[in-house]
Amino acid sequence: MAIFHLHVKNISRGDGRSVVAAAAYRAGETLPNDAEERESAFGGRRDVVHAEIRIPAGAPVWMGDRAKLWNAVEAAEKRKDARLAKEIEFALPREVAPAIWRELTNAMADAYTRQGYVVDLAIHEDGSNNNPHAHMLLTTRRITAGGFAEKIREADGLRFVTDARARWAKIANASFASAGLDARIDARSQASMGSAQRAGRHMGADRQARRSRRAYIDVERIATVRQELRMPNPLAELYPHLSLRRDWPPESREPAPDISEHERNEFWLYWQSRDHEQGDPVAERDLPVLNPEGDLIPSHELEAAQDRMIAEVEQPAERYPLPNDRELAAETDRAWWVSTQHHRQPESEHDAPELDRDAWWRSR
Repeated sequence: MAIFHLHVKNISRGDGRSVVAAAAYRAGETLPNDAEERESAFGGRRDVVHAEIRIPAGAPVWMGDRAKLWNAVEAAEKRKDARLAKEIEFALPREVAPAIWRELTNAMADAYTRQGYVVDLAIHEDGSNNNPHAHMLLTTRRITAGGFAEKIREADGLRFVTDARARWAKIANASFASAGLDARIDARSQASMGSAQRAGRHMGADRQARRSRRAYIDVERIATVRQELRMPNPLAELYPHLSLRRDWPPESREPAPDISEHERNEFWLYWQSRDHEQGDPVAERDLPVLNPEGDLIPSHELEAAQDRMIAEVEQPAERYPLPNDRELAAETDRAWWVSTQHHRQPESEHDAPELDRDAWWRSR
């Protein structure tokens, strides 16, 4: 049974938190902590199978460096109760292969980079496949070429939480549909769904349980998961732009109004491949191809354009009758005569105009 879990919380200086330490813990790294004048040492964590930073368009390159990013966040906030980062934590579906987790997490992160957030994400798996989950740390200020600007107040309200829950449910359910699974998750509460089932309770931190799990951690499985996460997803390779949309995979054959040119090309490829897999004879005719300009179009459109071009340049055969042997011989004679007279030196100024090729030919 697919499990829905998503938790949104603040990393706040007012709670005595350090965002550098939080980032180091989630990424399983040791980072210099300038504000505390020490290192936040969490390197060597075996349950961190993947970590990366995704930045919005136009953000400075240095924000892709974890130590520089979060130390700059600490320096930009002056209040003693400042909100340093927003965290979104969510359970990853155990029903799909670990290779898919990275694509799902990236799709979730990119939904926020498009809104102007820098997202520092990490995937945790302890080797038991009981609790694979992802952490996303989001910056709280708008990004400019020079660094940080004003606070993003859209992240302060309840709407941010409900949108995050709905977004993750849509991304996860799309992965189930792509894998041909019947599993689904629902972002609504048990009460809003009209269910009498009691909601599950988060167990919270249990240091003794954590120590017990570390003693029996499956190192080989973690190594396998890390290797799978590094492998490219075939669907992401085929549809690198379309697979990042929130409406992936497409349910309608009508492209969305906001679809880009690259996404539109991949949209047609997706539906043609679906038809081809189902044995639709129309799909054989309509497989997309590249036209001479490099644009991806349905093959029947290209064939129609080619037919029109051929009709324009191909003339009926009767307009160009082939010469018979007599006509061909005469034409050859005329060509020979012209070539010989071109090199002949006239004996006088009146000689050349008086040359009669036909008479000369008869005299032979």
